[in-house]
Amino acid sequence: MKVIARLIFLILTACTQATAQTAPNPFDLLPRTNTPVVSLSDNPFDIAQPQNPIPSSGIQPIPKTKEPVIPRLSPEEQFKAFIFTITVSILTLLTLLVTIFRSIYQHSYRAFLNENILNQLLRESQQTSFLPYIIPYTFFFVNAGTLIFLVNHHFGYNYPEGLWQGWGIITGSITLLFILKHLVLSIFGFIFPVGKETAAYNFTIIIFGIILSIALVPANVFIAYGPESLTHTAILITFGLIGLSYAFRSLRALIIANNFLLSNKFHFFLYLCTVEIVPVLIIIKLLQQQVLF
Repeated sequence: MKVIARLIFLILTACTQATAQTAPNPFDLLPRTNTPVVSLSDNPFDIAQPQNPIPSSGIQPIPKTKEPVIPRLSPEEQFKAFIFTITVSILTLLTLLVTIFRSIYQHSYRAFLNENILNQLLRESQQTSFLPYIIPYTFFFVNAGTLIFLVNHHFGYNYPEGLWQGWGIITGSITLLFILKHLVLSIFGFIFPVGKETAAYNFTIIIFGIILSIALVPANVFIAYGPESLTHTAILITFGLIGLSYAFRSLRALIIANNFLLSNKFHFFLYLCTVEIVPVLIIIKLLQQQVLF
């Protein structure tokens, strides 16, 4: 039995070795491609890359997309956007001022028509404060600057320095002229014995400015958004109303200066040239230079 068992073991061992020799070795490395490797030189270690290499990854590169080009607005479109912003701001500011200073606007309208009420308001303001009248008065500068801005654009001035900067320069210039006018009047009243009269005229200018600030709002809106055929007519009507207001204010100024007009003709003439005529000529000259630029 032992002999038979040994024979069977030897036969099985021989069959196993034969099978192992014919089976593929799992550790044998196969080439990645069927492309033959070509040597570039006599050196066997210089190996060329296959002509059709298989990409290491199947992910395709994402093509670069061009950034969207944002179209630039034309000068006219920029002007319309700017005017829309200014108009909305003015209307919002007007709503706030009328809501907060309703009594000031009512008193100003009555003082605009009646000299006695103006003197009464002046005495009350001297005892308390002028600040409730100064805040609505600054709204006049905003509307006056916007009016000049629109008029310049209507006559072809394009504001090469920028719309916001151009509007700011115009509004600031008008504000500076009126501040200088009030300052000169105060100096006149301090130097000469006309302090009461100059204070009354200063307050008259403030009252007329408050009333004009309300009247210029619809005028500016119509000039900005009205029919093009009526824009020139609207500008003439607006300046005509401003001229009538200025004439009415000058008449009130003559009433205020009636006490010393005849006895101080030289002083009155000096004031008239310095405070009334020169600022108007400066504004007209600036407008002509910008329109003809």
